[in-house]
Amino acid sequence: MMNELKVLFSFGLRRRIRDSFLISYGIIMPLIMILLLGYLASGYYTGIEGISSYSYYTVVSLPLYTFFSSITLIYVAREEQLFNAGSRFIVSPIHRSTLVLYKILPSTLVTFAFNLIVMLACKLLFKVNFQGQFLQVLALLGAFGYMSCSLGTFIGLCTKNFMTVKNLVSTPLLIMGFLGGSFFPIGSLGKGFLIASYFSLLTYVNQGLFKLLYDHNNLFYIFALCITLFLGIIFTVGSTIKMQKEAFI
Repeated sequence: MMNELKVLFSFGLRRRIRDSFLISYGIIMPLIMILLLGYLASGYYTGIEGISSYSYYTVVSLPLYTFFSSITLIYVAREEQLFNAGSRFIVSPIHRSTLVLYKILPSTLVTFAFNLIVMLACKLLFKVNFQGQFLQVLALLGAFGYMSCSLGTFIGLCTKNFMTVKNLVSTPLLIMGFLGGSFFPIGSLGKGFLIASYFSLLTYVNQGLFKLLYDHNNLFYIFALCITLFLGIIFTVGSTIKMQKEAFI
C-alpha cells in the first residue's frame, strides 16, 4: 500500500502543482484581493499593534481562498473519468483508501506551499507583521487546506453530475466568507449577523488567527486547529466509504 501511495502521490503532485485552478485560488486571487482591498481600506486601519489594512486582508483572504481549493477537488476526485483513464484503476489492485489519499494529500501539500508563498510575499511587499507566529499561522492554514481538500473530494465522490455541483459550491463558500469577515468585519452589521457568523467555519479560523496574532491568546487558535483537523478526518473517512472504482468509468 505504501509503495502504491508513493507512486500515486508523486504523480498527483506533478498534476496539482500545474493545476491552473489551484494556482489561481492559491496565489493569484489572494494577492489581488489583499492588494486591492488593503489599499481601499487603508484609511480605516490605524496600524496600531500591527493591524494594518494589509494585515487584516492577509489574515482573512488566505483561509477564504484555501477554502475555495475544495471546488478544485470536486473534479479532481473523479478526473480519471474526464480523461478516460478510469479503466486502469478498475483493473489495478489498489485499495480505495490509497486512491482517496492520492487525491487529498498532493492537493493539501500544494495548497500549503501556495499559502507559504503568499505569506512570504505579503511579509515582503506589504510589510505584514505576523508577530513571531508565522509558523503557527501556516500550521492552521495547512490544517484548513487539508479539511478543504478532503471536503472537495467527498463532494466529488458523492455526486454524479459533479461539474454542475462544482459551479454551485462557490455560492455557499462566498456566504461563509462574508459571514466569516473575509471582506469586512461582520460585527459592524449588528447582533443578528454576528450570531449568524458562527455558522461559518471561516469565523473560527479567522478569529483563531486574530486572537493568536493580536490578543496573544491561543485557546481559540487551538480550537480552530482541532476542529479543522477533525472535520478533515471525517471527510477523508467519508470519501473512503464513498469511493467506488467503477465511478471512474
